Amino acid sequence: MKNIILTTLGLIFMLSSCYKDNEEYLYGEVECDTTAVSFSEDIFPIIQNNCTVTGCHVAGGNAPGTFENFDQVKAKVDDGSFRDRVIVQGDMPPSGSLSDCQKNYITKWLDDGAPNN
Repeated sequence: MKNIILTTLGLIFMLSSCYKDNEEYLYGEVECDTTAVSFSEDIFPIIQNNCTVTGCHVAGGNAPGTFENFDQVKAKVDDGSFRDRVIVQGDMPPSGSLSDCQKNYITKWLDDGAPNN
């Protein structure tokens, strides 16, 4: 009887420790339609929520480059550092990596020539 209780508790512990608290796991695949990516509708909101936070890519911030409008972002795109840091190295933003969907949007926008649309 003692073995059954220990086994049951062990199974409960193991199964509960495998819980993943992320949107894709909880709700299935999240829609990530990259057929028509727009800077103003898709890319700039990602930048505003992850890069132009206090002290970072804002005027007077400590990060190299200001990302408050298209031309400022495009300067970092053109020198290759935007793709390198966000997609290749994946170390930006420093608060944590972007979601796969956000990376897909950015990659598609960059592959399309980073248009101001």
